[in-house]
Formats: sequence, structure tokens, C-alpha cells
Amino acid sequence: MLMKLAPKKRRNPRNYYLSIAAVLLITGVGRYFAHKAEQEKVAQQALLSERLAQLNATLPRQVDALTTLEFVGLTYGDTMFYRYRINLAASSFSDERKASMQAGIRRGLEQLACKEPQLMAAMRKFKIHQEHFYLARNTSLFSVELYPEQLNCLG
Repeated sequence: MLMKLAPKKRRNPRNYYLSIAAVLLITGVGRYFAHKAEQEKVAQQALLSERLAQLNATLPRQVDALTTLEFVGLTYGDTMFYRYRINLAASSFSDERKASMQAGIRRGLEQLACKEPQLMAAMRKFKIHQEHFYLARNTSLFSVELYPEQLNCLG
């Protein structure tokens, strides 16, 4: 009870203002670097979109006897989207054949991706992944997604 009645010690406001200044400085520096990184990401995405548009202008391109690459583009800002058409009806594929085709195509795409370390490094840095979508004549067959951080590229 007596402590409450005792006069309070005056505190120097300098420490209070210095802590506010430190917080503002740290926040400002963090925002600067975040903004700079965002600008770099936007510039890289614009460059990637431009290159994919140039590639898309040369399509359709025959991949093999039955498969045609129809579209390449950047979707949702983080997905390199490839659309392929297989010149067969979806009913001609059994579930086992679809699964084995998907697994084989995934292995082939992973091997191709591992041969492009610069592309994989850029994809990791900007958090971009690939989606390869396969259509039959009358409907979709399957999709293969490649995330660079999940690839195991051993020399």
C-alpha cells in the first residue's frame, strides 16, 4: 500500500523513442528488400511469359506419332502450362495403360528437367512449377505436375 503512494521515478523518454526508431528502421529496410525482390520476380515472369508466347506462336508441334503439343503458357503466375493432344479416343486407354503412360511420361519429363539446371534453379527461386496436361480426342486423360524442389536430379 505504501508503494502505491510513493512518488514514481521519472523515466528518460530517450529509450522509448530509440526503440520506436529502431523498429521503424528495421521495418523500412525489410519492406525495401521485399519490394525489390517482388520487382525482380515480376520482371522474370514477364520475360518468361514473353518467351513462352514466342514458343506458343510456333505451335502446334508434333512430339511423336500420336502426340501434338498444342499450347504453352504461364498460368496463375506460377505454373508453366503445357497442353498435349493424343490422337486417340480416351476409351481406347485402359486404366492400367493410362497409369503406365503417366508414369513413363513423368520419368521422361523429370529427366528432361534435370538436364536444364538453370531453368530448375530459376523455377526454384521464383516458385514456379510445370503442369503437362494430356488430352485424348474427346476428353482429358491425365496431368503430370513437376515441382523443382521435389525432383531428385543426381548426376
